[in-house]
Amino acid sequence: MIVENRRSSGLVISLLCVVFLAFMAAQWHERQKISSISVMGATGLSRISVQRAVDSLKYKSIKSTSLAHIRTCVEKLPYVSNAYVYFSGVREITVQVDERLPAAHLLYEDGTLRYVDRLGIVLPHANERTAHNVPILRSHDGSRLSSSDVAKIATVLANASRILDSRLYQSISEIRVHKMRSTIAMITDETTWDLGSLNQERIQTALADMNVFWKEASPSINMATVKEVDLRWHHQVILRYHGQAKLAGGSV
Repeated sequence: MIVENRRSSGLVISLLCVVFLAFMAAQWHERQKISSISVMGATGLSRISVQRAVDSLKYKSIKSTSLAHIRTCVEKLPYVSNAYVYFSGVREITVQVDERLPAAHLLYEDGTLRYVDRLGIVLPHANERTAHNVPILRSHDGSRLSSSDVAKIATVLANASRILDSRLYQSISEIRVHKMRSTIAMITDETTWDLGSLNQERIQTALADMNVFWKEASPSINMATVKEVDLRWHHQVILRYHGQAKLAGGSV
């Protein structure tokens, strides 16, 4: 019994020592000041904005710093979708950023361009010059597209990136919407693809037909001579040639 009591007492003393040391370490850590802040994952789209948002934290005491508050402030920036903030050292904080990447350019009436992300959110001008190989969104008559139209086109682009061969998708330079008819067309390096009604279910079928035609038929056709590929009918493709009245049709 005496041996067991001594063991129990020793265990209690050890636990108290551990708790005391942990408490002192926490107190010591809270009295430290932030010496450096690292920003990871930010490109020219958000780098300057994120750095400005966190620079004021340098040399502040850790005790008065809230990682949750930092994350909230960074996630309010237009080019940031998610942020992760954590201590990467005794006095170092790391901010890991997931950016809203541009999926397209939106063309305005005055000729200016604005980035649009994959959710259809129109983004402000980036602080740094950036270059993204993304298609231009525009209306057939040059008028401004509504936010609803932009959101629908963003969904079309998301479906296109999933359905089309990557080479075909990368060749899309422009997406043109006829607002009165509610139709959409894609312009690639060589021709125009008329997808028909801006209806998501119908568009997916047209994109599938577009992909099959491009893979199986276009290698045997000089696409530079084709003015338009009409995909408005289910599994039917109509070709309109430059400077010619004749049409060529086929099934896919």
